[in-house]
Amino acid sequence: VGGWRIGRVGARLRSDQRWSLPLSPRLFAAYALCAGLASAAFAESVGPDAFETMSEGRTLHFTLDGEPYGAEQYFSDRRALWRHADGTCSWGRWYPRDGLICFEYEAGAEEGQEPQCWTFEGGASGFSAALIEAGAPTGLTLDLDRTDTAPLDCPGPGVGS
Repeated sequence: VGGWRIGRVGARLRSDQRWSLPLSPRLFAAYALCAGLASAAFAESVGPDAFETMSEGRTLHFTLDGEPYGAEQYFSDRRALWRHADGTCSWGRWYPRDGLICFEYEAGAEEGQEPQCWTFEGGASGFSAALIEAGAPTGLTLDLDRTDTAPLDCPGPGVGS
């Protein structure tokens, strides 16, 4: 197209050309808005109702940097059973709070631990959960590896299903 070479990275000018925008400012703004909306559609926040629908009766397996991190089995009444990568398990429950999905586990409550609150996002590139503390992301983001309906293998009486 004229002096433009369009490639995977974008447009480049020949050395004898000056930079000029091939689109009118309005058209460029409309394109940028559409591109922003399209990218936002790929990663949408998952609210409590959607989370409950996708998790209840299922086991979600999470990874951190591609390595197994843990799995959580979800039951009715927002009860959950978390299995750490080392095989230990903790009963808990989840609830919505200030736009986040928070978890309290029996073992943590006995030790005076604060609830763990997360934001969940899902889209074309996958599903992830980011830990939030004091209203800000901590940098810990887990990726959903897979879901199934198999009960967790947790040792001890009354643990697992």
